[in-house]
Formats: sequence, structure tokens, C-alpha cells
Amino acid sequence: MDYLSLNLTSTLAGLAAVILVMFLRLHWPFRFQYMANLYKRRLDIRLRFLDASYRKNRSRSVAMLDKSTHEIMSGNYELAEKFVVQGINVCKEQPTLFNQAMIHYLFYNLAVVYYSSGRYSEALEVAFRIYQRDQGMTDSLALIACSHARLGEVDSALEAYKLIARKRSARDWKLFCLAEIEAAKGNYEHALAYLRQLMGKSSARFLHLNYSELEKRLEEWQKAATQAG
Repeated sequence: MDYLSLNLTSTLAGLAAVILVMFLRLHWPFRFQYMANLYKRRLDIRLRFLDASYRKNRSRSVAMLDKSTHEIMSGNYELAEKFVVQGINVCKEQPTLFNQAMIHYLFYNLAVVYYSSGRYSEALEVAFRIYQRDQGMTDSLALIACSHARLGEVDSALEAYKLIARKRSARDWKLFCLAEIEAAKGNYEHALAYLRQLMGKSSARFLHLNYSELEKRLEEWQKAATQAG
């Protein structure tokens, strides 16, 4: 029976195999997202991978997450909201540890949909609840700052922005929040400067905001700057 006895090498090998299987099971559903991130400047390829995730993952929550992201990036906000709701329902019906984590990202997409649709109070409420539950989601904090700015609540927007100003993540959101805050203060030239900096560096890299939304802000603030002048 000596061949059944465990030594340090076999124990470590077994442990490594278990960890590897767990890692693959956890990350395999996100393989399309990882591949999409290799093409940050190619919107068409990123959309193709997100759509592939929806087709391959089928009714899983990650499929609904990626499909809603696909529709957000395409500017189809009603359709994006539909897939977010489907994903949230999947998470509630199947409350696994995986889905308990996924539901935060689905609600984040919902907040983006509200924000992009001009429903700033609703975006603020959802983003605030996300940040309360997971303060590691810096992007939700950026949505809070931007939503406050669109509602004309400059002081609250600045308070939220201070919390993300020193973080390395959400770099594109930082620029966009600065633009929104400056516009809320009536400093349209400053807002346009931040916006042009963002548009020049990120065209397809700003994953959770359709590029046409940036163009709408550009037109809006250029008109406001002209009128102010």
C-alpha cells in the first residue's frame, strides 16, 4: 500500500491541480471578455467577442452581462436594460457564489444604462447602492460623481470625485467626470478640454459608454460655450 502514501511533492501537485481546475472554472466564462481586452482600439472586434460570449454562455448570467455591455457600446439602451434584467433574474433564481458576484456588475450596467439614457437620479441611486455593497467598484463611484454633476449638484460631485482622484483605475471615467463637473460649474471651455483629451485617447477603449455619448456632450458644450461667450 506504499503507493497510496502521500509525500510533500504529491501533496503539492494535487493541491496545484485543484487550484488550477478552480481557476479555470471561475475564469472560463470570461474568456471572451479577456480576448476582447486585447483589442481595445478595435470596437468591431470587441463587440464580436461580447456577442460570442452571449451565444456561447447562453442563459448564464455572464452571457447577459456581456450582451448588455454589447448593447450599451452600440447605443441600444432599451435592449441593454432588457438583458440586464434577465441577468439579474438569473442571479436571483440561482443564487450561487458566482451569481452573487455577477449581480453587482449587472447592476453597474443598469446604472450605465440609466445614465446614458438621461435618467440621472435613477443612475445615482443604483450606483450608490453598488458602491455601498462593494467599495472596490471604483467605476460605480465615477457614475455617482457624473450623475451628481448632471443634476447640478456640484459639491456632491466633487466629494465623490475626490474619492477616485487618487486611484489608478477608472482613468477614462476620471476625465469624463472632470468634464461633467466643469460643465456643471459653467466652465465649458475646461469641460471641452477634458472631453477632447478623453476622445483623443480612448475612442473604443471606453468600455461602458457609447462613443456617441461623448460626441453629444461635445456638441452640447460647444453650443453652451458659444452662448456663454
